[in-house]
This record gives sequence, C-alpha cells and structure tokens, in this order.
Amino acid sequence: MTTNPHRLAARLADEDADGLVPDEQVLTFRAELLRRWPDLADVIAPWHHDLGWRRPWGPTDLADRFVAVSLSYGWNDTNALAALASAYGLDSYDPQSEQLAPPRSLPQTVGPDRDDMDEVVRIEGWVAEHHVVQLLRQISVYIGYGYDDLDEAALTGVLDDTNDESADGWFEYPLAGTPTLTIRFAQAPGSTVVSVRVEGAMNLILATRVETLLDLL
Repeated sequence: MTTNPHRLAARLADEDADGLVPDEQVLTFRAELLRRWPDLADVIAPWHHDLGWRRPWGPTDLADRFVAVSLSYGWNDTNALAALASAYGLDSYDPQSEQLAPPRSLPQTVGPDRDDMDEVVRIEGWVAEHHVVQLLRQISVYIGYGYDDLDEAALTGVLDDTNDESADGWFEYPLAGTPTLTIRFAQAPGSTVVSVRVEGAMNLILATRVETLLDLL
C-alpha cells in the first residue's frame, strides 16, 4: 500500500507506472469491472485489448499494473467499485474525496438503518463441495451473522439428498444477519459441484461481494 496515494494517482493519470509490478489480480478485477459495467470501457485506462475496436492510446503494456476510471459526478456505484477492488485484494483510491480503501478495510456489514436496500434479489452460482463452509462463513461475515459449529452441525449431510436438476431437490438455510439471507444448495448428480442461490434484500455493495465470492471460490 502506498504512503502517498494522491501522488501515485497523479502519476498514474499520466500512465507513469514505475514501481508497480504486474499482478494477474489487476487483470481479473478489470475483466470483472467491465463485465458488470460495460459502459466503463469508454472511461477506463490504461488501454488493453479488451477494449476491442477502440484505438490504442499511450502505453499498451500497463493493464496488469493498475486500473483507472474517470467517472462522471454522481455515478451511483462508486462504493461498489471499492468493494469489488477489495474483494480482489486491491487498494482503491478516490482522488475527489482523497479516500484510500485498502483491501478488506471496507465495512463488512450492512447496517439496519441503511436506506439503500434493494428489493429481494437472487444471486446464482456454484462452488466445489469442499468450499461450501467457506462460502457460508464469508457471507456470514458480510451480514454480521455469527456462523459457528452449531451451524456446521445442522448442515452435516444435507447435500446427500439434493439434486439441482429437480425443483424440489434444493436445501435452504437462513443466515439471520442484517439483512437475513436465504442460501439454497443442491448438488449436481454424480458431481462434487454444488449449485448455490443466495436470496435476500441486498444493496449493490453486498450483492457485488456475494457475486465476487462465488466467482472466486
């Protein structure tokens, strides 16, 4: 983490990346950024071949060192960008607010007095069977739920009779945090892959964290 993020941001605005080492996580974060917000392709730097028809400008070998986006005032998802960067172990810096957010430094829970809750949404994905507990523990951290040995005991063997090809073949388990989320699991027949559905009143930041977690596990 830099001790002078403002100076570094000014250097990167000129695409001076001296001292930054290549990091595959930067490219992975960039790809996820453009997947979630395709319109950012018009305001992202440095240039990379993922920008398709857009003509190269400046150096073309810096995309694995940093990501910069020039956002319009009032862009709604600024906090979600920081949450996504944190999930990939990256610092994020907002030069307007002069706020540096190191990885994992963002609040992990969504408080009950937040007024930015969305309608109930469902996020779908899959994890390997041996990552199910890790998934539940991390989501519990996000929502402030005290996942413990009693939860693991309650979940022992529940996947045995599930089938993700059957509408009634899913097992559901509530995580009573803020907000309460319902996690549904079902195993693919003859496989160690577990399909997952996460449902609840999630705001964009929490939904981004859950989606990213499913992508990473």
